[in-house]
Amino acid sequence: MKGDEKLWGILNDKLDMLRASNRLPEAIRIAETALDLAQRAFKPGDSNYTLSLEKLGQLHDQAGDRAAAKPYLVKAHGFLEKAEPVDGHALFRSARRLGFLCDNLGETDAAIGYYEIAFKTGSKLADLPYSDLGTMLNNVALIYRKTGRQKAAEPYYLHALEIYEKQVGPDHPDVARVLNNLAVFYTNERRFAEAEKTHLRALSIREKAHPPTHPDIAQSKCNLAVVYHSNGDYARASELYRASIKTWEEATEKPPEDYEIVASNYADLLRSLGKARQANQLEERARKKRRL
Repeated sequence: MKGDEKLWGILNDKLDMLRASNRLPEAIRIAETALDLAQRAFKPGDSNYTLSLEKLGQLHDQAGDRAAAKPYLVKAHGFLEKAEPVDGHALFRSARRLGFLCDNLGETDAAIGYYEIAFKTGSKLADLPYSDLGTMLNNVALIYRKTGRQKAAEPYYLHALEIYEKQVGPDHPDVARVLNNLAVFYTNERRFAEAEKTHLRALSIREKAHPPTHPDIAQSKCNLAVVYHSNGDYARASELYRASIKTWEEATEKPPEDYEIVASNYADLLRSLGKARQANQLEERARKKRRL
């Protein structure tokens, strides 16, 4: 048994080296051998056995085979949940990883379950960045939205907002990011008054925190324009679309894809007003800017 433990340690170090150099097929083969050794050398639930399961699962995930990764990560997670004492950081990382993996596999209910475990565990860790908790809440909200369960998403956005405001204060750019997500949700739900109010608050924070050409300001102006556009207030929508386009153009010589999306939205508005020629010119100008 001692020989197996020693050889396991050697193989474990080797697979770490192979993984660091991105030699994944070799690393997976070594990880499989190390897991076989761990099964002989350690009892189920031993931290080294759990580590071997995690590493093999992570390697499959890193190689892009999430279906192959899942059984190893799920088994490791089960051991982490039953460990005495529980390692909160390890359990948090495991649950978060499985939440992301299951979401990408299309297993949305499983993903939500793992994210809930990660949030519950992470909330008890004093040194965990607030952004980690907020990101998970946002991920759950997105899962609910993309699976047609929009009403279930709102509490997660609001909880994330509460966490960010408590940790960094009401006027921090991170709070504006959460407000933006919440306001987009309200827009999609056609709750335009709430969307307008929330976007205006996000824009106000961003304008105080960033220079006038910052991309976040351009994003907020565009998203607010979408609210007015959807609500039939074309004058205010046009003004904000133009302001967003101007901000993008002043920010960089070759604007990103978001710039072209703003131009497309504004072009749609112009066509609805019978200004097809102006709309076409706007889109062509945006395409040329993007090709520079």
